[in-house]
Amino acid sequence: MNSDKIFRKLPTQNQKTETETVLNQYDDWFYSFEFSNGAATNVSDSLVKKIHSDRAEIIFSYLDQLYEEKWQNIECLDIACNQGWFSSQLAIRGAHKVTGFDVRERHIKMANTINGLSSLSNLNFQVQDFFDVDSDSGKKYDLVFFLGVLYHLDNPLQAIRKIRSLTKKLCVIETQVAKPNPELECCWGSAPNRIGPAIALIESDSVHVGSNKPLVLVPTLNALYRMLYACGFEHLFLGIPTDTMQKQYQNFDRVIIFAQVSDPKIE
Repeated sequence: MNSDKIFRKLPTQNQKTETETVLNQYDDWFYSFEFSNGAATNVSDSLVKKIHSDRAEIIFSYLDQLYEEKWQNIECLDIACNQGWFSSQLAIRGAHKVTGFDVRERHIKMANTINGLSSLSNLNFQVQDFFDVDSDSGKKYDLVFFLGVLYHLDNPLQAIRKIRSLTKKLCVIETQVAKPNPELECCWGSAPNRIGPAIALIESDSVHVGSNKPLVLVPTLNALYRMLYACGFEHLFLGIPTDTMQKQYQNFDRVIIFAQVSDPKIE
């Protein structure tokens, strides 16, 4: 892997020391942002860094081949963008317009700090609750990112309906999934029994989910496939990890799915 091709450095006109002074205002960077002047954020958790690195390698190895010189023709949405690392990578590649939003104000403040240092004119961030987005407006994006979100939700099917309503061409979904299980069976009144793939009911993580949602639903991979097809995605492609990637990816406990609505190539 050519890491410089996958992990693009943020352009900046500032001196390294100036950039570092601004970055050091925060001590909780979750992503490793690297600038062309050599400045970078510090992420101390090695597991987090490895997951983010492997996630980016799987995603951009595919997208860079898919879009090649056509990045300038696509409009992107990064849902729950956190500190904006993936949004920034899309903007650096020359996407026509990139919008990143997150419900957490601090994350958007940090994302705007990064963008202020790099001045990417095709990138903007806003505080926004994903479920408050108006699906009836008709606004759709060529490329939608939905990374590390689904397994923190108590209604994954509602979320998938929402991302489908916002996707014009392609949605990239990254999530933990429950361990594979035999299909479950239930009675169905006077009709024959019904069977379907399993979904795990898990206690929520207070760091990512509000206190009013004590439980989340984590589908198995088969259940996730079923949900995506049911919500209108036409073709699903599973990202395949290399044997050097983090074990969660290798064991398909954590997956990346490229969910296609129609031919995603932009003419």
